[in-house]
Amino acid sequence: MMVLPQNYGTPDKLGIGSSNFGQRLLIGLQVALLGLGTVFVMLFLLILMVTLLRMIFEGVGKLKVKQAEKKLEAAKNQKVAIIEEKVAIEEDEEDEEVVAVIMAALNAYYETQNATYKSNLKFRVRSIKEI
Repeated sequence: MMVLPQNYGTPDKLGIGSSNFGQRLLIGLQVALLGLGTVFVMLFLLILMVTLLRMIFEGVGKLKVKQAEKKLEAAKNQKVAIIEEKVAIEEDEEDEEVVAVIMAALNAYYETQNATYKSNLKFRVRSIKEI
């Protein structure tokens, strides 16, 4: 079996292998801090992005709710106005019917009286109250 030559190049370009323990420890701490710093910066950016997206979506949701409330309020106002018109019309018709019935009853009563009583009678209906 033939063994191929392995060339790993020069793995120690920084000269770490030839440095003392204190220098190697310092380089290790620098690498660790750089790695941890990168992780925390990326986590901060992710948190910032999620927060911004949440704010955007909440704002859009609030706008939709406000628009729906405006539409509902407009529909309620329109419905209330229609109902008020119907009630006013019905009340007017009802009031006119009541007045007509009372006038007819009075007229029928005075038609049954004798002629002298009717000639002396001068009246005008000023108000009608329910008893």
